[in-house]
Amino acid sequence: MAALAYLLNLGFVAKLSGKRVRVSPSSKLNDQVRAYIKNHRLELLAELASNDGIERRCHWQVMLGSKPLCTMIGEPMTRAEALEVVRWRWPTADLS
Repeated sequence: MAALAYLLNLGFVAKLSGKRVRVSPSSKLNDQVRAYIKNHRLELLAELASNDGIERRCHWQVMLGSKPLCTMIGEPMTRAEALEVVRWRWPTADLS
Protein backbone atom coordinates (compact mmCIF):
# COMPACT_ATOMS: atom_id res chain seq x y z
CA MET A 1 0.00 0.00 0.00
CA ALA A 2 2.86 2.34 -0.75
CA ALA A 3 1.04 4.65 -3.19
CA LEU A 4 -1.95 5.08 -0.91
CA ALA A 5 0.28 5.57 2.15
CA TYR A 6 2.22 8.29 0.32
CA LEU A 7 -0.97 10.28 -0.29
CA LEU A 8 -2.18 9.73 3.27
CA ASN A 9 1.15 11.02 4.62
CA LEU A 10 0.66 14.20 2.59
CA GLY A 11 -2.76 14.70 4.19
CA PHE A 12 -4.94 13.44 1.32
CA VAL A 13 -7.77 10.94 1.34
CA ALA A 14 -8.21 8.68 -1.69
CA LYS A 15 -11.42 6.88 -2.56
CA LEU A 16 -12.49 4.57 -5.33
CA SER A 17 -15.25 5.86 -7.61
CA GLY A 18 -15.90 3.29 -10.32
CA LYS A 19 -12.61 3.13 -12.21
CA ARG A 20 -11.49 6.51 -10.92
CA VAL A 21 -9.42 7.59 -7.97
CA ARG A 22 -10.92 10.56 -6.12
CA VAL A 23 -8.42 12.49 -4.00
CA SER A 24 -9.41 15.17 -1.52
CA PRO A 25 -9.10 17.88 -0.44
CA SER A 26 -8.74 19.13 -3.99
CA SER A 27 -7.74 22.58 -2.72
CA LYS A 28 -4.38 21.13 -1.58
CA LEU A 29 -3.59 19.40 -4.89
CA ASN A 30 -0.55 20.77 -6.70
CA ASP A 31 1.18 19.76 -9.95
CA GLN A 32 3.55 17.35 -8.18
CA VAL A 33 0.73 15.46 -6.44
CA ARG A 34 -1.37 15.41 -9.63
CA ALA A 35 1.58 13.91 -11.53
CA TYR A 36 2.06 11.32 -8.78
CA ILE A 37 -1.61 10.31 -8.94
CA LYS A 38 -1.48 10.06 -12.74
CA ASN A 39 1.74 7.99 -12.70
CA HIS A 40 0.51 5.66 -9.93
CA ARG A 41 -3.15 5.39 -10.98
CA LEU A 42 -3.20 1.62 -11.51
CA GLU A 43 -1.41 1.01 -8.23
CA LEU A 44 -3.85 3.28 -6.38
CA LEU A 45 -6.84 1.56 -8.02
CA ALA A 46 -5.50 -1.85 -7.01
CA GLU A 47 -4.80 -0.77 -3.43
CA LEU A 48 -8.21 0.82 -3.02
CA ALA A 49 -10.00 -2.14 -4.61
CA SER A 50 -8.13 -4.60 -2.40
CA ASN A 51 -10.00 -3.25 0.60
CA ASP A 52 -13.25 -4.92 -0.54
CA GLY A 53 -11.91 -8.46 0.02
CA ILE A 54 -11.86 -9.42 -3.67
CA GLU A 55 -8.44 -10.05 -5.20
CA ARG A 56 -7.77 -7.77 -8.16
CA ARG A 57 -4.48 -7.48 -9.94
CA CYS A 58 -3.05 -5.21 -12.62
CA HIS A 59 -1.05 -7.97 -14.26
CA TRP A 60 -1.74 -11.61 -15.10
CA GLN A 61 0.60 -14.21 -16.62
CA VAL A 62 -1.10 -15.80 -19.63
CA MET A 63 -0.27 -19.49 -20.10
CA LEU A 64 -0.85 -21.61 -23.19
CA GLY A 65 -0.49 -25.19 -22.05
CA SER A 66 2.46 -25.16 -19.65
CA LYS A 67 4.29 -22.33 -21.44
CA PRO A 68 4.02 -18.64 -20.62
CA LEU A 69 2.57 -16.74 -23.57
CA CYS A 70 2.61 -13.15 -22.33
CA THR A 71 1.82 -10.90 -19.39
CA MET A 72 -1.47 -9.04 -19.55
CA ILE A 73 -1.22 -5.60 -17.94
CA GLY A 74 -4.11 -3.19 -17.44
CA GLU A 75 -6.84 -2.08 -15.11
CA PRO A 76 -7.19 -4.02 -11.85
CA MET A 77 -9.45 -7.03 -12.45
CA THR A 78 -10.42 -10.29 -10.84
CA ARG A 79 -9.11 -13.62 -12.13
CA ALA A 80 -12.50 -14.37 -13.69
CA GLU A 81 -12.55 -11.04 -15.53
CA ALA A 82 -8.97 -11.51 -16.76
CA LEU A 83 -9.69 -15.08 -17.90
CA GLU A 84 -12.71 -13.90 -19.89
CA VAL A 85 -10.55 -11.31 -21.69
CA VAL A 86 -7.75 -13.81 -22.38
CA ARG A 87 -10.05 -16.56 -23.63
CA TRP A 88 -11.62 -14.22 -26.14
CA ARG A 89 -8.31 -14.34 -27.99
CA TRP A 90 -6.90 -17.74 -26.90
CA PRO A 91 -9.79 -20.08 -26.01
CA THR A 92 -7.53 -22.68 -24.36
CA ALA A 93 -5.35 -20.24 -22.41
CA ASP A 94 -5.15 -20.05 -18.63
CA LEU A 95 -3.72 -17.65 -16.05
CA SER A 96 -1.09 -18.11 -13.40
